[in-house]
Amino acid sequence: MHFENPFGIAELIELGGSAAVVLLMIGVAAVLGFRMSARIDDGELTRLADDEGVRVEGAVIAQNGRTALARLSDGRVMVARVMGADVSARFAPANAVKLNVKARRLNATFADAGFPPLNMRLDDSPAWLNEFSGGGDKP
Repeated sequence: MHFENPFGIAELIELGGSAAVVLLMIGVAAVLGFRMSARIDDGELTRLADDEGVRVEGAVIAQNGRTALARLSDGRVMVARVMGADVSARFAPANAVKLNVKARRLNATFADAGFPPLNMRLDDSPAWLNEFSGGGDKP
């Protein structure tokens, strides 16, 4: 059986050049922060609430810092999610959110069918959250 190399010198040079360009692009993306991801903390929730002209009365932040639920001073709730290098916030009336808190897990579904449910693990479950999930959604 005779094996013939389908690649010549020109093809190997082209392949090597392509690989070098791909590695260069990966390097530039790393330098520009391609892998950076935002994190949610109390300061970020306060900033988002301030933009709406309200204050945070209570908040729970997921263990991984990528999702959060906050009760606002005007009775609404805010859901924050990390989306790449930024944080997206959604505000909803308290009666448009159904909460279920069990075994250090929070599950929230929204009246707006276009908004995905929020599922997150909790370090602790504050009293306001337990009251809220039990139907005590009035401030």
